[in-house]
Amino acid sequence: MLDATLSATLGPIYDALPVGVILADDADDVVFVNREFHRVTEVTPRDLEFMGFQDVLSLFCLGMCAAMPDICCPKNKWLNVERSIARADGSTGWVRIHCATVTVDGQTLQQLIVEDVTKYRDCIDGLLNRKKKYQSILEKRPDPICCFLPDFSITYANASCCRCFGRRRNECVGENLLLALPPAVREGFHSAVASISPEHPVAEVEQRLEDAGSLGPLEDRPMWIRWVVQGFFYKTGHIREYQAVGMDISDQKLAESRVLHADRLLSLGALVSEVAHEINNPNNFIMLNAPLLMDLWWRLQPALERLREEDVEPAMGDVGIPEIVDFVPRLLQGVVEGSTRINRIVKELKQYSRQDVDGGFELLGINEVVQAAALLMHKNIGRRTRRFDVRYGTGLPLVRGRRQRLEQVVVNLLQNACHALEHEGQGIVVETRRNVEAGAVEIVVTDEGVGIPPEALPLVTQPFYSTKGSQGGTGLGLSISLSIAREHGGRLELESTPGLGTRAVLALPEALPGSGAINAPSTMQDKRS
Repeated sequence: MLDATLSATLGPIYDALPVGVILADDADDVVFVNREFHRVTEVTPRDLEFMGFQDVLSLFCLGMCAAMPDICCPKNKWLNVERSIARADGSTGWVRIHCATVTVDGQTLQQLIVEDVTKYRDCIDGLLNRKKKYQSILEKRPDPICCFLPDFSITYANASCCRCFGRRRNECVGENLLLALPPAVREGFHSAVASISPEHPVAEVEQRLEDAGSLGPLEDRPMWIRWVVQGFFYKTGHIREYQAVGMDISDQKLAESRVLHADRLLSLGALVSEVAHEINNPNNFIMLNAPLLMDLWWRLQPALERLREEDVEPAMGDVGIPEIVDFVPRLLQGVVEGSTRINRIVKELKQYSRQDVDGGFELLGINEVVQAAALLMHKNIGRRTRRFDVRYGTGLPLVRGRRQRLEQVVVNLLQNACHALEHEGQGIVVETRRNVEAGAVEIVVTDEGVGIPPEALPLVTQPFYSTKGSQGGTGLGLSISLSIAREHGGRLELESTPGLGTRAVLALPEALPGSGAINAPSTMQDKRS
């Protein structure tokens, strides 16, 4: 039965509270209840007339405890639990229960405080559901995504990020993010994070992955990841946490390298064309005048012969008529041959710098391609080796391709062979041949240079990877050559033994008669051994 004195004393205070309060004496009789308790529990005053304190506790599944006074109301302690309750409308509500022992006017009472936390639990459940959906989306993303604290401790990493770091989930969470990154990236990543502020909450840093197993096969090219790091701040402006999202920009990097290379080739082509034009103009005068001089010489030669028979020595210093008759024709012939050779080189330079138009595929003879490339590289080859040999195959089938592009591949292979030589005694051999089994025509460039280390051989066709940085290498030659070979439906094979030399094979499919398309055997693949 409710105590009227307690109701009069405590009612004005407890009725104003936003929580339900019920008090019971040692006999488990309810002596006080505020209005909020009725609203929260939907228990009416009439119901309480037939209920004891244990019955009230049973509403929240607490009355099943054997020693309820010891468990629910230990001295000077609180019991704080959350329980679900059924509403009259069929919905489910949540309450937080506080049990304690209190003293009121010298009387020891058991106190039960019931707080309606339904909205709170709904918000928590909503946040948890959103978190699960968010994480399920992140887990399905192929991009590596992680969250970390200001001390770089990882708090979350999706499956792709774990693969990127080469760790399991339980190994990632709690680890320092900087330690999970490659050493070459740590300083740049740390600087990017340090630059984040409320005014500039986003920073970027790029990472090149060398391990092909981190995010899948690299397909003969490097994988690049751009980390986009975003900071989340408190209202005070202090950093709370960071989120890093990695985006695969390998295709972008490859496209940039190709654009850069194409731009360089375009500039080089314009320069070569201009230089060739400037060389060709004076050479035309030489080519026109040298035959005239030769013709004039043949007219003067009989007169000199008569002077020699008459023992007349013209005033020509120490040079006698016999020497003049012997050397002048050779000198004039050398001028004619030299001007002809200049003219041929200029034509090849113009052909090499010419841009391909509308596909540019035509029927080509491989021997002509090699001959043109060898002519362009003649001076460079002569400076590097005294042993240069070209072995042209006979009866080779034609191939379909772009002449300038294929010449570019052969020039690149010859340049690499020259750079690999350590002295002039080492040689270079170029051979053209037919591979009947593969249905291909092959260009083989073999050098006796330093060779390529086994660990570097799979990387040499990657853009910007170079083993001759000290010699000005850009790392694009073999990458471009490989792409040109694939463009023609062919393959590029590299074999090397350190200390003994390197062998490069460019294989191109034979052109089928009457076919306007490139016919590449499906079995042709790139190899490195």
